[in-house]
Amino acid sequence: MSRDQAIHPGRVLVLLIGILLIVMMAAPLIGPTPISLEKAFDRSIPIDRNVDAVIFFNTRLPRILFAALVGAALAVAGAVYQALLRNDLATPYTLGISGGASFGALLAMRWLPAALAGWSAGVVPLAALAGASLAMFLVTMLARRPTVHDRTHTLLLAGVTLNLLFSSGILIVQYLSDPHQAFAMLRWMMGGLDVANLTLPAALSLPLAGAFLILMTRAQALNVMSIGDRTATHLGLDADRVRLVGLSAASFMAALVVAWAGPIGFVGLVVPHLLRRFVGPDHRVLLPAVALGGASFLVLCDTLARTIANPLELPVGIVTAAIGGPFFLWVLFRRG
Repeated sequence: MSRDQAIHPGRVLVLLIGILLIVMMAAPLIGPTPISLEKAFDRSIPIDRNVDAVIFFNTRLPRILFAALVGAALAVAGAVYQALLRNDLATPYTLGISGGASFGALLAMRWLPAALAGWSAGVVPLAALAGASLAMFLVTMLARRPTVHDRTHTLLLAGVTLNLLFSSGILIVQYLSDPHQAFAMLRWMMGGLDVANLTLPAALSLPLAGAFLILMTRAQALNVMSIGDRTATHLGLDADRVRLVGLSAASFMAALVVAWAGPIGFVGLVVPHLLRRFVGPDHRVLLPAVALGGASFLVLCDTLARTIANPLELPVGIVTAAIGGPFFLWVLFRRG
């Protein structure tokens, strides 16, 4: 990255805010059924007869707000992982968060008691959150062992190992399921942003904002940690503590959104890499930038997923994978 690319990070932030506002205003108007904002906000038409208002307020607006939250959380988590692990390819799934969430969700889908069948919409995300939290706990405990000296490589290897173990468990659960259950599991693992109202985005916004504020207060420490543990220690930082707090907050954000949206990949890889080239590596600017960029990116991907195969609707995870796969290869070869 040249110096000129990061010379005015404030202007980039303003531009990202403008892009997000434009995307958020345009996305609700795009879909299989065209709607009019004027009719959607027309109070003279009864709500039960106002098709535009029903589509806007009950379907598209909650989904777009949810997509923005999910995209922002995954992008911020990816930026933090890349700083703490000093690895360009680190994402919210490097440490097994995705595998743990998927395994927990699939266990709930397969063996959810019949008495709780009516509560499946809430039990499955909670099971996914529990699985993601278990993965985060196991990785953190492995890296904190007294005999471990290279925390970064240990975290990466532990995450890869846990992902493999969870993948094996997922295959076993799918094999033991009937075709209907197996299809539901496959669909969940493709990721989805369907929400029925504004309750879920509103409920998730407060804990996600809290975790983001924790990371922002440690942005300068993340800058030092991205150079190396030895430099952090020489500057008086407790590297292990900074890593634990940063990974816990980032993993919490990723786990929370993955539990309800499913494992949507590559957002945490694509967005931080692109924006780091424009705002630089300073996490005091980079974290807000990737939050704004991640929100816009996933809203755009979801809009594309809703319209590209009309009248069918693609899972948003397919779109992010189609974009992120080639980008991953580009990053890999760029690193040599």
